[in-house]
Amino acid sequence: MTMRWFYYAAPQTFYGLAGRLWPWLAALALALTVAGLWVGFALAPADAQQGEGYRIIFVHVPLLGCPW
Repeated sequence: MTMRWFYYAAPQTFYGLAGRLWPWLAALALALTVAGLWVGFALAPADAQQGEGYRIIFVHVPLLGCPW
């Protein structure tokens, strides 16, 4: 089976694929966001020196890379 690597490089074919995958990828992103926040705020132990206040880095550090 030959793979056509550049088939989805054209907008006409990519938009159809993106339209079908968008709901699944949005649900995956939401699930991973919730899981990451749960692990960061519920499972991570308190820091020995800073206590509970250090957990704010689990939100602030990832937001540094956001374009907005």
